[in-house]
Amino acid sequence: MPFDYEPILEEAINYYAPQARPIVQASVENAIATGEGWEHELPFIQADGTPIWVRAMGEVEFADGQPVRLVGAFQDITETIKQRTQIENVNSRMALATDSGGIGIWEYNLLTDSLIWDDWMFKLYGCSATTSEQAYELWAKHLHHADKAATEAILADAIAGTRQFDTEFRIIWSDGSIHHLRAFARVMRNEDGQAVKLVGVNWDITHQRELADELAQQHELMQVTLQSIGDAVITTDSLGITQWMNPVAEQLTAWSLNDTIGRPLSDVFSTIDEGTRLPTRNSAITCLEYQKPKEAGKREILVSRRGEEYAIEDSASPILNKDGSFLGIVLVFRDVSEQRRLNNEMTYKATHDSLTGLINRIEIEVRLRRLLTAPVLESMHHALMFIDLDQFKIINDTCGHAAGDECLRQVARILGETVRINDTVARLGGDEFCIILDDCTIEQATHVGQKICDIFEDYRFAYNEHRFRIGSSIGLVAIDKSWGNISDIMQAADTACYSAKDAGKNRVHTWLDSDASTQARHNEKRWTTRIEKALDEDQFVLHAQQLKKLEGQKTGVFLEVLVRMRDTHGGIIYPGEFLPAAERFKLATRIDRWVLNNAINWLISRGTENAAVNKLFINLSGQSIGDRAFHTQACEILKKAGKQICEKICVEITETAAVTNIADASSFITQLKQLGVTVALDDFGAGAASFGYLKQLDIDILKIDGQFIKDLLVDPLDDVAVRFFVEVANVMDLLTVAEFVDSPKVLDRIKELGIDYAQGFLLHKPEPIDLALFSKVH
Repeated sequence: MPFDYEPILEEAINYYAPQARPIVQASVENAIATGEGWEHELPFIQADGTPIWVRAMGEVEFADGQPVRLVGAFQDITETIKQRTQIENVNSRMALATDSGGIGIWEYNLLTDSLIWDDWMFKLYGCSATTSEQAYELWAKHLHHADKAATEAILADAIAGTRQFDTEFRIIWSDGSIHHLRAFARVMRNEDGQAVKLVGVNWDITHQRELADELAQQHELMQVTLQSIGDAVITTDSLGITQWMNPVAEQLTAWSLNDTIGRPLSDVFSTIDEGTRLPTRNSAITCLEYQKPKEAGKREILVSRRGEEYAIEDSASPILNKDGSFLGIVLVFRDVSEQRRLNNEMTYKATHDSLTGLINRIEIEVRLRRLLTAPVLESMHHALMFIDLDQFKIINDTCGHAAGDECLRQVARILGETVRINDTVARLGGDEFCIILDDCTIEQATHVGQKICDIFEDYRFAYNEHRFRIGSSIGLVAIDKSWGNISDIMQAADTACYSAKDAGKNRVHTWLDSDASTQARHNEKRWTTRIEKALDEDQFVLHAQQLKKLEGQKTGVFLEVLVRMRDTHGGIIYPGEFLPAAERFKLATRIDRWVLNNAINWLISRGTENAAVNKLFINLSGQSIGDRAFHTQACEILKKAGKQICEKICVEITETAAVTNIADASSFITQLKQLGVTVALDDFGAGAASFGYLKQLDIDILKIDGQFIKDLLVDPLDDVAVRFFVEVANVMDLLTVAEFVDSPKVLDRIKELGIDYAQGFLLHKPEPIDLALFSKVH
């Protein structure tokens, strides 16, 4: 009867895992049909439910061509399957790693001396896997000759068991390019410990090596650069612990690199303020705290380990990584001791008077401006004091400028010793000084000023055998919010100082808005701006007045040049309004230079008409007579004009100026005469006590002061004086001119007295010089 295998098979199949049952079913059916046996590795479930793996083998036995029996065997292969799975997983991961990471695997059999490469090894060496060359030959062929000995030594040591085979070497591809490989291998040994095989890997590290070399070069370059630059450099970590410093930093701090590593930066880099000598919060401290770049102040001093001090400039910047994390700081500083010394010296020279050591006008204005703009000025009291020395010029004229300089130094010392330490004493120039009295009422300042006057009342300046009394005229102004700018307050103090001088010298005069004398001086001060503007913008004009020759044949026109100023509307301002201010504020010489230049240019511009001019009288101020620089400038102007023009010029010097500056006047007159210029002594008789000085002055003309002429007919003393002046002129062979002739009777009388020329409104009233040349004299 047919073999009924299905019940048996169904019972057996139930022990297989569900996914294996169709495989078993199909294998049995195939065996019955074909007579072939089967062998499978299938998941199996034991009676207690434990899953295992089995190797199932079976076949069908036949009798007379009919299946009669199923024969089979099972083997538990659970552990084998587990190991195989692990190996497959490892192999899978390794394959993935080698493919994705470019890792080549090699195996070196020491017993057969054969080297086997996988495909990636060939790729790493730039070769084809189909090459006929042996792997070892390829390796030896491509290995850089400089690395061969070292690599083979490492390989021998690894086989000997003295060290691990873990190295780098270079290979050269067929195209000549050089590549860096990393090699690692494990040595396999038999039971006797003999090395029988090496299994290893290679991978390309060319890119990493190039980066490393580049970084090394950059690091080396940075080290060389930092060690060769003139600036000192220190780096720290994020906690301010010193990490590195260059030789310049070692030199300035007096710390060596080895001693500083691991120390807080504050131990190495210690700074103080140049002025206060107190420790400073330097740039490194601030940078560590706020992690932002920081530059230090301009007055920092580095104190070295040995106590040496260096003026420095320093800056600190944070060191950040790519994600912005703070890693530390780099501190850069340099020695600027010499530069700061020169700057301090230049600053001192720019702000101090070289003769006395006091601060100068520039610096006193800076400090005064600071006071005027201070918010606390309303609650504080300060005073400004201008001091002008009386009779100081006598020292220079008598003993020379060296004596004058010594006197100024002594005066500066006296003023410094008289005021408080917080007060400011300055020299404005010449014999003018200034004091800012800090936190001082005007009443207190008045007492200080009077104290200074009393000191100079008793003070005598001794030089060689000479002794001089030096007084002081003091102007005083309260410093308060009423002053809009420093120019106004300094003008007020200067004006008050001149008021003190006019009132009798060696006294204190306090500025008051209601004070008529100080207001007059203040108005004079305002003229200085207008005068300077008129000079800069050529707003002066020349007028002239003719002189009349009284006896003999008329030989041309005699003109006295007169200066006028235009106002903003084109009107004329007469010299009585602006010349006093010009004299007081040292502008008269500039006006004289303008007049001399323009009068000569006018004379030259007349061409042939200038032949009608016999003499052109030009007045010079007392300041110009005492100014040797002006003498040089005037002579240069006259030399340039030429001899013909010089012979038509008569320079008028006032008697007062000539007597006051007798030496300068005599020297100047001599220079003028050598150029062919005529010289007249103006206002003769106005202030002379004796006529001995006439012997020292090589003059040509005496212009008798108008105060003797205008009352000549009603004052017998004036008549006698004029007769005497004429006799003196006749004895000295001088021509005479009578000024202020304003009536026919006075004109007749001066003719009788023998005066040569007359000048006054009776004869000709001043008018623009072009008109005056052709006007008729009455």
